[in-house]
Amino acid sequence: MVSSRVKEINESATVSMSNKAAELKAAGKTIFNFGIGEPDFTTPKEIIEYAFKSALEGKTHYTPSAGIMELREKIAKKMKNKNNIDAEASNVLVTPTKFSLNLALYSIIDPGDEVLLPSPYYVSYPDIIKLNEGKTITVPTDENYEMDFDAMRKYVSPRTKAFMFNNPVNPTGKVYSEKSLRELSDFILENNLYLISDEIYEDLVYKGKMFSPGSIEEMRDKTITVSGFSKSYAMTGWRIGYMVAEKSIIKAANKVQQQTMTCAPSISQYAALRALDDEDSVETMKAEFMKRRDLTVSMIREIDGLTLYEPEGAFYAFPGYDAAMDDSELAMDLLDKQNVIVTPGGPFGSSKHFRISYATSQDTIKEGISRIGKYFKNVK
Repeated sequence: MVSSRVKEINESATVSMSNKAAELKAAGKTIFNFGIGEPDFTTPKEIIEYAFKSALEGKTHYTPSAGIMELREKIAKKMKNKNNIDAEASNVLVTPTKFSLNLALYSIIDPGDEVLLPSPYYVSYPDIIKLNEGKTITVPTDENYEMDFDAMRKYVSPRTKAFMFNNPVNPTGKVYSEKSLRELSDFILENNLYLISDEIYEDLVYKGKMFSPGSIEEMRDKTITVSGFSKSYAMTGWRIGYMVAEKSIIKAANKVQQQTMTCAPSISQYAALRALDDEDSVETMKAEFMKRRDLTVSMIREIDGLTLYEPEGAFYAFPGYDAAMDDSELAMDLLDKQNVIVTPGGPFGSSKHFRISYATSQDTIKEGISRIGKYFKNVK
């Protein structure tokens, strides 16, 4: 018998759709998969070779639980130079990607504490909060996905402990301006909250400019910044990322890591060490994603019955629709009738939408979105 805690957790909608795509491909079907948020590039060769060389040199053992010092120092330097966050190695914990969100919450909330989430949100956030015995409080955004801070104040209670979001945003591609994030920071300070700023897509900004709230002096001790190497360096399988925070939070999170993961994989850490020197590959992939974004946006805008906020970052589009069916039904119908996989909007906190990941080839985009267009011609 599994625990009641686990029974209340949902499967990841994005992973479930990816699993479905794999099953259909294995059965011999041609599938146009817009479901998974993963670059279709291979990790750059130099990164793989450096990790392989490190393994051959015997660097295959446990590392310090917080990560190898060279990597923590290099991440701290990157945070100073790129994010304007005043960090030292002691402010950095190296940890497997999404696990950083669990560590952040486990370190700052008690059972029953509330976490504010602006909607739409990353599909895993509510269940990660639930796993850590917190309570999700969803706060709406406007038609441009901007936060209404006057409205948000109504959601704050004595049990509210944190605000969690990602920027650029999965699923909408929204990139928040410095002005918006300074207003958010004022809200955080006014209500004595913690801010968990998930910046995993920080290198994939096509319009606007990336701004890290942790760079604001007053927010330094109130912000937990999490990021990693999955999206920028096509390193999803390496499962390597980091969190940057005030030293007492890092110390607390490290204790939890010691009793769960022990440490991040050693070989992945050496791969990450090399990745931080490779800006050229990041720019090359970003340029290709931008071409795919432009193609995706232009094709979606030609489909009657769909609306779209133009994505400014990440590699997602999040069309809304007016057809008389819920998003889960629509996603399954698209798969059944057009062999196209999209992710329903409901798990992201926004019904009557679906997410398209354009981290796939232009050929797949052209054929897949053409099929979506054919589908909506016959849907009322």
